[in-house]
Amino acid sequence: MKKILYSVFMLATMVLAACSSDDTTEPDVKRGMVLKANVEDTDTRATITDNEGKWKFAFATNDMVKVGNDEVESYYTFKNNGTVFESTDALQTTTAANWCAFFPGEKIDLRNQSGDFADVANKYALAGATASATTGSDGLTVTMKAKAAVLRIVGVNNDDILDINVKTADDDKYVSGLVAVKNSADFSVQKSDAKVSLLSKQGAGVYYVVVPAGVKLSVYNGDKALYSGDKTMSTTKADGLKAGKYYTLTTGKTTGSATNKLGETIDWVQLWAGGPKFATKNVAEEMTWTDATKKGDDYVWGANWRTPTLDEVFGEGKLNFTDDKETSLPTSVAGSPSFELKEQNGYLTVVFTGVQPGYTKNTLTLYDKPNTKEENHNFDFWTASDEIVNGVDKGVLFQIQAAYWDKLYIYSFGKNTANWKDKKFFVRPVLAE
Repeated sequence: MKKILYSVFMLATMVLAACSSDDTTEPDVKRGMVLKANVEDTDTRATITDNEGKWKFAFATNDMVKVGNDEVESYYTFKNNGTVFESTDALQTTTAANWCAFFPGEKIDLRNQSGDFADVANKYALAGATASATTGSDGLTVTMKAKAAVLRIVGVNNDDILDINVKTADDDKYVSGLVAVKNSADFSVQKSDAKVSLLSKQGAGVYYVVVPAGVKLSVYNGDKALYSGDKTMSTTKADGLKAGKYYTLTTGKTTGSATNKLGETIDWVQLWAGGPKFATKNVAEEMTWTDATKKGDDYVWGANWRTPTLDEVFGEGKLNFTDDKETSLPTSVAGSPSFELKEQNGYLTVVFTGVQPGYTKNTLTLYDKPNTKEENHNFDFWTASDEIVNGVDKGVLFQIQAAYWDKLYIYSFGKNTANWKDKKFFVRPVLAE
């Protein structure tokens, strides 16, 4: 079900058909309504954004809105036929009543969510009430407002096991759903003493979870805290999460540091979910492929570092490129870290920037290989991969090449297999985990 998210919209109802009671002692009651849903166009609406895009709310065919008032115990169901919402059972009231509407229904089960972005709207709570009491004979206008927030959970490691559970911080009970508050434009939190999983997944990736807004919550992955940036986050502020907003949390850190056997503290950065954790600098000296692929304590930086394979660093969703339509030269590709040539301290570099949620502030810098020709620039490092090329066993580089024509261009990107293993190149280690 494709949906786009607005935090408010207008509901107008009008009479579709009528039938009078045969008992003349009772007032006429008209049955059947059409519910017209009009999206309010306002720049102040809350939106959920995903990277650079905006997700706005629009009804889809067969969507349901539940509408009730303080004169009846139950709710009327209005179903979207693609143009309007229809209900054959909705009754006008004989005296003015307060009407409330709830989307996607009066009960929302938050357990076992899919984690898919497109499914968020299926559980995204909206509620509203008429501005004043009315019988409904002249139609209803109800302003709907968001009553839920969205957690965007990033699994940072391929072996991550996600078990997202949320508790109400005041009484330490598990959140299981939302229930409409009768005769009020609001939902209450449905709770459980027994553990409830809102999301169960395995592996690196980006997952979306709807949670109550405006309530102080504690959020966990199993029994572990999640991260907001480089800090753990387990409990919200007293007023909870803001309705109509999303919050990005990760299962672990995406930046950090580790020592090497030389006694140095080396910063590292991860650029995509499940990706290697790159050192932010090269090994001090260039080395041969044979030395670059030593294992354990024999490795140049010790057993907690290693040289990555080509498949770990290059390909779809990793360090990658596409051909520019006009120049046919390598350029950034959607879904992979962006890259650009930058001069830093008088030295040319290639800087990669993460694009996935949780990684947009993470950068990786590759340095120029010294070259006697000033117009030629090479940004490369050994990988732990090798190939037989024309009968000869060669080491595989990850390489970016740039040159000046009318201006500086990147003209080559990715795999380079034409390298003897005894030739020396830069090495960019990753954490050994």
